[in-house]
Amino acid sequence: MMGRNVSTLALSLVILAFSGSAASDIILNGTGFYLTTGDSYGLSQGYIILLKSVSNDGSVWLELESDNKVVKSEITKLKGNFTYIKMNRTILSLKVDNIYSGSRDAKLVSFFPVYQYIDPDMPAPRIIKIIPVETSDLDNISAPALKQTISEKVIWLAVIILILILFYVIRKLW
Repeated sequence: MMGRNVSTLALSLVILAFSGSAASDIILNGTGFYLTTGDSYGLSQGYIILLKSVSNDGSVWLELESDNKVVKSEITKLKGNFTYIKMNRTILSLKVDNIYSGSRDAKLVSFFPVYQYIDPDMPAPRIIKIIPVETSDLDNISAPALKQTISEKVIWLAVIILILILFYVIRKLW
C-alpha cells in the first residue's frame, strides 16, 4: 500500500512538472537559418545573433545581443552548440551545423537546429496563429454552379432532340 502511494505521488509530481506549459514556452522549435560573416539574425523578443567571424579551423565567433547590449559572446566549433542561459532558464540554443566557403572575407554558416524559449523578463512575443481554411465550405460554394451547368446542358440537349424529332415527324407527314 505504501509503495502505491509513493508511485502515485511520484507520478503526480512528474505530471505537475510537465504540465507547466513547457510546449507553449517554445518560440523557435528546431528551425534553422543561415548567416554570412558580419551579418545578424533578428530573433523574437528583441534578441539578435551576430556572426562576428569564421576561422579556418572551423570555429565561429557568435554574439547574442539584447537591447543593444552583448549578453553572450562565444567561440563555437563546427557541430558545437551555442546556448544562452538566463537565471537557470535556457533562452536560446543553436548548433553550428555547417560552414560553407565563400570569398576570402565572407563565409556562410548554417545553424540547425535552433531553439528559442520565452524570456519571462522580456515583453511577450507576438505569435500569429494560422488557422487552416476548411475546404468543405468551398466545395459547397462551387458545387451548385457545377450542377447548374450540367442541368442546363441536359435541358438544351433535350430541347435539341425534341426539335429534331418534330422536324422528322413534320417532314414525314408532308
